[in-house]
Amino acid sequence: MIKAKKKFGQNFLIDNQIIKLIVDEIKFSETNKYLEIGPGMGALTSELQKNTKNLDLIEIDPDMIKILSAKINSTTQIFEGDVLGFSDNFFEGYNVVLGNLPYYIATEIIFRFIPINNVDILYFMVQKEVADRLVAKTGSKENSILTNLLGFNFRAEKCFDIKPESFDPSPKVTSSFIKLTRHRDYINEIRYVDYKRIIKESFKFKRKNLKNNLKGVLNLNDFENLEILPTNRAEDLSIEDFIKITKYVITNA
Repeated sequence: MIKAKKKFGQNFLIDNQIIKLIVDEIKFSETNKYLEIGPGMGALTSELQKNTKNLDLIEIDPDMIKILSAKINSTTQIFEGDVLGFSDNFFEGYNVVLGNLPYYIATEIIFRFIPINNVDILYFMVQKEVADRLVAKTGSKENSILTNLLGFNFRAEKCFDIKPESFDPSPKVTSSFIKLTRHRDYINEIRYVDYKRIIKESFKFKRKNLKNNLKGVLNLNDFENLEILPTNRAEDLSIEDFIKITKYVITNA
């Protein structure tokens, strides 16, 4: 009997109702190429194959690959390895990436797809806490580095929550199914690398205000010119506010 391996962060989805909800959320197209990360024993894979012939898999666990090999059809390929170890070129053939991500590297995997411009949509199961930060509103305590870095590149939507009992073994936390849709609203305004630097400085110390976190970057006159209160915390600002700050800093460097 195959058991989940803790070192891979495996929690296998066993709830058929949730699998149906996931498949219903995905807008399948004959022109899209799909990549599933960490399919495990293939519960979701089997349903995906009913809706597309353009599906490939990345699986790190050799034991899972043996099981998957007996389930996949002739058009599906399995690539063995850690998704973080694949080159940018590998992902160039895919438009949609989906999967049940290990909690301990979920955000790292999500960030991996920021520079892969041809990947338009990400569908992932993640810890609810991560999902809440991805969809956080300006001014909320969940508004974070994650919210603003991903928001520069993707529009985030939390589709639904998933109870622990839907997995085997059951995690200790609730999960969420999320959809990230790439947009290109800001890429012609500023460089992501410059924006990223301002975001990291702004959120450097969660309890401190912008005047303290951006000390050495902006002075009080700069805040006045920007029409942004120096007493605000980073969570009080929108992506557009951070873009305005980034442009100002670059122009006045």
